[in-house]
Amino acid sequence: MTETPKSRYDLYRTAKSHEANGRYDEALNAYAKAIEVSADYAHAWFYKSKLHYNLHQYKEAKSCAERALELAPTWEKHIRTIIENCDCEMKS
Repeated sequence: MTETPKSRYDLYRTAKSHEANGRYDEALNAYAKAIEVSADYAHAWFYKSKLHYNLHQYKEAKSCAERALELAPTWEKHIRTIIENCDCEMKS
């Protein structure tokens, strides 16, 4: 019996669940899988960037945020905040 491939939405929900339960590595992996399934999934890029930021992984956070901004320019206000905060953290 073959396992049905998970959709990007299933993987995103899995990531959010892992994150809420403090399983951050599993959450990052699930976000990455959602992005593998759909490279243009801005929500996964955005929330992956926020998780990286919260884990003090500023370079990764900024990279994910920049990709999210490319995909969802209407979210610029929220995404720019992450990018600017990463820049500040990386300078200190």
